[in-house]
Amino acid sequence: MNKLKKVGLTALATSLVASSAYAGELSVSGSASLNYSSVDTASAVNPWTMGDSVTFSGGGELDNGMTLAVSYELDNSGGGHPLYDDYKLTLGLGDGLGALTFSGDSVNAGGIDTVKDIIPTAYTAVYEGTNGVDNGIATLSGRSTTSMWGYNYSAGGLMLSLGYNKINSSGTSNDAESSIGVKYDALEGLTLVAGRYDDGDVAESDTLGIKYTMGSVTAGYQVTDINYDAAATNDQSAKHYGISFAVNENMSVSVGKQDVDIETASNDEENTGVSASYTMGSITLGGAMNKVENVGGAAGSDAKVSILNASFAF
Repeated sequence: MNKLKKVGLTALATSLVASSAYAGELSVSGSASLNYSSVDTASAVNPWTMGDSVTFSGGGELDNGMTLAVSYELDNSGGGHPLYDDYKLTLGLGDGLGALTFSGDSVNAGGIDTVKDIIPTAYTAVYEGTNGVDNGIATLSGRSTTSMWGYNYSAGGLMLSLGYNKINSSGTSNDAESSIGVKYDALEGLTLVAGRYDDGDVAESDTLGIKYTMGSVTAGYQVTDINYDAAATNDQSAKHYGISFAVNENMSVSVGKQDVDIETASNDEENTGVSASYTMGSITLGGAMNKVENVGGAAGSDAKVSILNASFAF
């Protein structure tokens, strides 16, 4: 879903405390959106939903030159915090030393999430909406973002992002999870990425990608391998590619495809899709038509989804 701009409601100045006190500012941003997502294999499910998120953000500069930023999101997310969802605390180390982040719930502090999917799209990825499993993506095996640490650094055209959690996705405290994402702007318009993710006792994932922008056209190609530790779980190898075109400053369109080779399956899972977005003032319209064939490698297991979204910034 597209991120909305700040609503513009600024709260009273507040005092945030880290290693020392400083004057900071707390702001509130919200989302107003109407969404439609209809899957042909789930006709009994109501396709209409709306956005229900409010985010509180604060931050400022410490007296030692470091910076501190904090955010909390309220929404109807369900789970452990039905009204208290994403939260994140970021300490900027100053003097070009990067930033240290602690996050919880669905916020990711750093690591492979920064590079797991760089394929350009006007609205949403080709694998979204058709089924509940994003096969062929480096975080498929799951990762624990609750109480997660991250470190992010950038200099020139290089970006380095690290992620770590003492408790991995299987809940085994003896096997921590770790990941790394590297992005390099090699030439004007050319970006290279690489990432690795290790669940400890679940799986290891590796991804490599390239993206190139020339004028109003952006093209990308990415390969991902997911190798499970358990012999009974099928490994995956995916190829993902796509191209987007900025028609003008308001409208973009894209097309893409992802092929996932699943070990022991007789068929590859194939995801294809087209999407578009259009902005007029404070209103953004987005839409996509995605199709999946042979879900999980099962022949004849197909699905189509139509997605529409209208979001408003005010």
